Amino acid sequence: MDRNVSGPQREVQMYDVTTQKLRAHTRRRPGISAFLIAGILILILISLIVIALNPLLAHFSPQPKKMLVTTHVVIPTPTPTPFDPDIGAVLPEHRVVAFYAVPNAEPTGPAYQLTPEMLSNLKAQGAAYEQVDPSHPVQLAIDLVVSVPDAAAGPAGTYSHHVDPDVIQSYIDFCQKNSLILFLDLNFGLAPVMREVNFFLPYLERYSFVHLAIDPEWMFPRHDGLPGVNLSNVRASDLNPIIQAVAEIPMKYHVPRKILMIHQYRGDGDKLKNPYDAGQAEIADKKDLLSDTRVDVVIHVDGVGGYLGDKADKSTEYNRWVTQDIQAYHNFSYGGFKLFYHIEKNTLMTPKEVLALKPAPMVITYGN
Repeated sequence: MDRNVSGPQREVQMYDVTTQKLRAHTRRRPGISAFLIAGILILILISLIVIALNPLLAHFSPQPKKMLVTTHVVIPTPTPTPFDPDIGAVLPEHRVVAFYAVPNAEPTGPAYQLTPEMLSNLKAQGAAYEQVDPSHPVQLAIDLVVSVPDAAAGPAGTYSHHVDPDVIQSYIDFCQKNSLILFLDLNFGLAPVMREVNFFLPYLERYSFVHLAIDPEWMFPRHDGLPGVNLSNVRASDLNPIIQAVAEIPMKYHVPRKILMIHQYRGDGDKLKNPYDAGQAEIADKKDLLSDTRVDVVIHVDGVGGYLGDKADKSTEYNRWVTQDIQAYHNFSYGGFKLFYHIEKNTLMTPKEVLALKPAPMVITYGN
């Protein structure tokens, strides 16, 4: 613009310059707009391509691992049922009827040999008791002497010997086959009491149907006499370890509660001035016998009859040694009774007469 021009002309020139700049600027805008439009179209195209390819890309893309949800189901552990030695125990639900014997010694009892005839007779005898008292089913048994008293000292100096193990096993097998129970009957002689008991306890531990019987009549723990020659006198301290040993078996070996049969042939000495007098008492201090509910102790009265009036005498013995002593001492629960087929042939008590005793005997044995 010429600075020497007058004012109006200068304004016209300024207008012209401004107009030219505007025109020049206007000519450049279409180029920029084209670029912007092209860029937008390209972005739109790229977006459409991405949208179209997305399913395919999703197919080939690694999928995120699914979380495995584990549900822990807590199953309560059942409380084990404690072993109950009452289950399967013979007493007090059943009454035991047994045949007594020393193997191969006929005078001792009808079970001296294992024969079908013997078993048949035992079944008949048991049925006679069950007929009188159906509320107590009869459990048949054999009372087998396995520690036998001898007249001679023998190699061990004990005046007793053991029945051969094979013979004992034959009786065990017979009883198992015929659903009988078996008493192993110990007579001891001069043998140490617990040594003798421990020798036979494994049979009780292994076989649920094997029980124990002891006969103080032939038992001399203080070596103060000889079996078959002298009268014996035993003490509670001699018998209590046996009671305890038998009582421990059921829970330790999971077998039903055992029976311990203690034969009593003569009286007890609790009311005597000298309870240790063998001529007066067989069990010196019966009141001190251990009371243990884990074992069924049976005081088994085995007085021998065979004479006129023997029924009354045998009943009196039972009344004194069982009826009265149960009430006085409370350390045993059951009474037992023995009869002899041959000795008491003419005076043998009938099952009805035996069960008339109070309390009724729960273990009844028959010898010859």
